[in-house]
Amino acid sequence: MRYYQCDKYPIEFVLSENIDKHFDAHNHVRHYVLAVVMQGTIVIYLENREVACHRGDVFIIPPYTVHSVRQGKDVRLLSMCIGTSFVEDNDLEVAGKIIRDLLGDAVAQGIFGKEQKEKLQSFVWTVYALLDKELKEMDADIKFLADKIANHPEQELSIEALASDIFVSKYYLIRKFKGSVGMTPHQFCIQNRIRKSQGMLDEERTVSRIAAEMGFYDQSHFDKVFRRIVGVSPSEYVHSKKYIEI
Repeated sequence: MRYYQCDKYPIEFVLSENIDKHFDAHNHVRHYVLAVVMQGTIVIYLENREVACHRGDVFIIPPYTVHSVRQGKDVRLLSMCIGTSFVEDNDLEVAGKIIRDLLGDAVAQGIFGKEQKEKLQSFVWTVYALLDKELKEMDADIKFLADKIANHPEQELSIEALASDIFVSKYYLIRKFKGSVGMTPHQFCIQNRIRKSQGMLDEERTVSRIAAEMGFYDQSHFDKVFRRIVGVSPSEYVHSKKYIEI
């Protein structure tokens, strides 16, 4: 897997190939994912539906939408991850120009081809349509707790403490949280620890220090969970990440 991050905006391209993996159920809290299948067939499990996507197909995963992915070694998949902050800060006209320029630079640098550029560019408007329709509604109390966990996943937040925040029993909270977010508070916390650690790996910190700061038992435990969620080890992630300057 290779990662190409824009140096100015919260937009990242992920090129996934030569892996045989089933990514467990998860969601993306702070970005939309637009993905185009470059080769082979990929199977997406999206809200109790199984969808097979073939070469040239495009699929979109909005924030908080629970999904899992099965990808074989013959598959090449290009994903464009667009931060929710980018969508909120820029209208469609401005965003379209920025993304058009960014896609052009990516093609010029040989990251992917014109076919993928045109596919992704043509679906940018869909992100704004999803934002306007607010397809993924969430109970205000659960959204409050989800944001609390996502903002500070390294903190040890017990089920009892979270339940007391919204004045419900821990059993009701677990059921309600999983129904809204698609996973338990603990699973959601672990996922967001890994997401936050991805950003920390860009800084001058050792993997062992990040593992400790993010609340993992040790580096081995961190490596195992990171590989399960991201698909590569922390060191492989660092070495495969590059920046696109626009």
